[in-house]
Amino acid sequence: MRHCVSIRRVAVPVMLFAALSLMGCERRQNTVVVSGVGTVRAQPDTINMTISLRHTAETTREAQAAVTGMVRQALEILHHAGVEERNIGTAFLRFSPEYEWGPMGRVFLGQRAEQMITFSIDDIGIDSERVSAIIDRLIGINGIELQGMHFSVGDPAELQAKARELAFLDASSKARQYAQLAYQRIVGTRSIFEEGHIHGVSFPPAQARAGQRVMFAADAAVEAAGSTVLPAGEMEISARITIEFLMR
Repeated sequence: MRHCVSIRRVAVPVMLFAALSLMGCERRQNTVVVSGVGTVRAQPDTINMTISLRHTAETTREAQAAVTGMVRQALEILHHAGVEERNIGTAFLRFSPEYEWGPMGRVFLGQRAEQMITFSIDDIGIDSERVSAIIDRLIGINGIELQGMHFSVGDPAELQAKARELAFLDASSKARQYAQLAYQRIVGTRSIFEEGHIHGVSFPPAQARAGQRVMFAADAAVEAAGSTVLPAGEMEISARITIEFLMR
């Protein structure tokens, strides 16, 4: 009896060790980690612009009064063109002294007031001349400066979803190739990490140069051609993901 009891006490730890070994094998299942990229292209339907209105006068009050008049002109142009109030906002308002360097050192010129306004125009593809007409009217305001503009897609959710799908298919294709080279097959996924979406605009170099001339010499373009030309190019939305696939 003593001998039998001793055998049972040894057998239980052996069974537990075997079970733990099997669990360890499951945790060591083969995996392959790959990245995928998906890109979709679309015509931009929204343009976002920033304008600056500034004036220098003897006093800050005079400078601000002049800028306020310029802002009212700009808002009237935007409202008349159908730009919604929710798409117009003030980026900043600044007052500062203005100086000029001369032979005798720094010379005070006056007080400068500056207000920056941002606005967006939707559905630009419906009326391609609408944006050009707005710019042509805005640059008629003395002291206005076009700080920058960029095109975008108003509702990118559908394009982002398609980009994710293409990124997943790209990663899956790579994973199947690696599995085949390793004489295995893909049986599932363990983790998916999305690195984010990348937005950009692509267009031919000639159009890019034309766009730059419009931004930095808009008044000259209007005098020479009669109307501002704004090639929109193509919008690119890319998704990048990293996936850990299970192999067997």
